[in-house]
Amino acid sequence: MRKLSHIGSAALLALAATLAGLATLPGAVTHAAAGFAALHPLPGLKAGRLWSVAVNQAQPQTILVGTDAGVYRSADGGGTWQLTLGGVRVWVVGFDARSQQEAFAGTAGKGIFASSDSGTTWSASSTGLMNQNVRAMAFGLDGVAAGTDSGVAISPDGHAWHDAGLAGDSIAAITVAANSPQFTLIAGADGGNLSSGYLFRSAAGGAWEVLQSGLPAGAVASSLTAGPIDQAVPKRPILVATSKGIFRSGDSGDTWTAGNGVPTGLTLTTALYSPLDPGLVYAGADSGGSTGGALLRSTDGGMNFSPADVAGLPSSSKNVVAIGIGPTNPVTIVVGLDPPNGAAGVFSEVDGTAPAPPVLTPESPGAAVPTVVATPKAKPTATPKPVHVALAPSTPSGIQQFAASAFHWPAPLVFEILLILLAAYAFVRWRQRYYIEGPP
Repeated sequence: MRKLSHIGSAALLALAATLAGLATLPGAVTHAAAGFAALHPLPGLKAGRLWSVAVNQAQPQTILVGTDAGVYRSADGGGTWQLTLGGVRVWVVGFDARSQQEAFAGTAGKGIFASSDSGTTWSASSTGLMNQNVRAMAFGLDGVAAGTDSGVAISPDGHAWHDAGLAGDSIAAITVAANSPQFTLIAGADGGNLSSGYLFRSAAGGAWEVLQSGLPAGAVASSLTAGPIDQAVPKRPILVATSKGIFRSGDSGDTWTAGNGVPTGLTLTTALYSPLDPGLVYAGADSGGSTGGALLRSTDGGMNFSPADVAGLPSSSKNVVAIGIGPTNPVTIVVGLDPPNGAAGVFSEVDGTAPAPPVLTPESPGAAVPTVVATPKAKPTATPKPVHVALAPSTPSGIQQFAASAFHWPAPLVFEILLILLAAYAFVRWRQRYYIEGPP
C-alpha cells in the first residue's frame, strides 16, 4: 500500500468525510468523487485479517468492521476507529433491519454478541444457539438468522435462538429472500453434507428444500445477497457467488441465471446489493489469498457485470473480502481489503457514476418468527425398508434324506409317521407280554 504523509492522509480523510457528509443530505446528488480513499488504519490489527464490513443505514457515518482482533467501530466515516469488542475473531457484523441501533457480531467459537447502541458496547447474545461458530447473519423484518458451522439458527430478536435445521452443513452465506408473507431464508454451504446440494431455502423455519435449477453441480457457496423491491422488481432479486460463477434469481430462488461479464478465471467471493436500488450491485474477489482480486459492478441487478472504478485501491492486490454500502445518493461504497502481505485495510468511495435510484416499494413484515419450533429436517431420508433375510436350510439327517428320496415326503411328516408306528409297536408288544406270555 502506498504510504502518505501525515498532512496528505489527513487531507484525504477530510475529503472523504466531507463527500460522505454531503451525500447523506436529503436529495443531494454528488458526482465529484473520483476513486477510493484509504480510511484510517485499524489500530492494533497488524497482520490480522479482515472479514466483514457493515454500514449503518440510518447513520451512514457509522461503520463496523469484523476482524481477527474483534469489532472496530467508526462514527466518523472511517476517520477514527475504536476496538469496541476485542479478544475474539469476528466473522460477520451487521445491523438489524428493524432498528439500526441494534448491531450483531458472529464470532469464531464464542457465539453471537449484540449491541443496543450501534456497536459501542457489546454483550453475549447466544441463548439457545447450538453451534458457537457463526459465519454469516441475515436480518429481516420478522427476525434474524445465523449461519453456523453446523446449520442455521433463527431468532425473533437476535437474543433467544433456536435450531432451524441443516445440521452438518457449514453455512458460509445466508440472506432473507422474502419478508412477506413469510420470513423466507436462502442458505449457502461450503462444507459438510453436500451430497444433495449446497443452496437451500426455508420459509418460516420450516423444512429446507434444495435449490438446483440453473445452478452448477459440485460447487460451494461463498456469498448471498438480496436487493430491495421497486415497481419493476416485484420480488427481492438474489445473487449467490459460488466457486463456479455468480448466479441471479428473480423468483425467490426457484430458478437461477449465470451473471455475464465476469473475467475468465476470476472467482467472485462477495456481493452486495445497494439498499436503494435493486439494479445496482457490487461484487468482489479476494483472489484466495494471493495477489490480484477485483471489484465489479452491475447496473441491471446482477445479469451483467463490468469492472468497477478501483482508482485509489492498491495496484497489485485488490483482494476485496467485504463490501458495505451506505444509503446515500449517490451511494457510498466501503470495501475491506485483505492482501496477502497482511496489511488489511478499509477504503471508501462515493460512486458518482451509479444510476439514479428508483422509488422503492416498502416491504411489510410477514408472520412472526416463532420462538420455539421443532428442528426441521434438512435433507429428509427415506424410511428404511424392512430387510427379508432368507435363512439357509439346515443339513437333513440320514433318515430325512432316505425318506425324501424314497417316499418324497416332507421331513416333519416322516417323524410323525415314525412316532405313530413306534407307539403302535409298543402297545402291541405290551399286550403280547401281558396277556400271552404272562408275568415272569
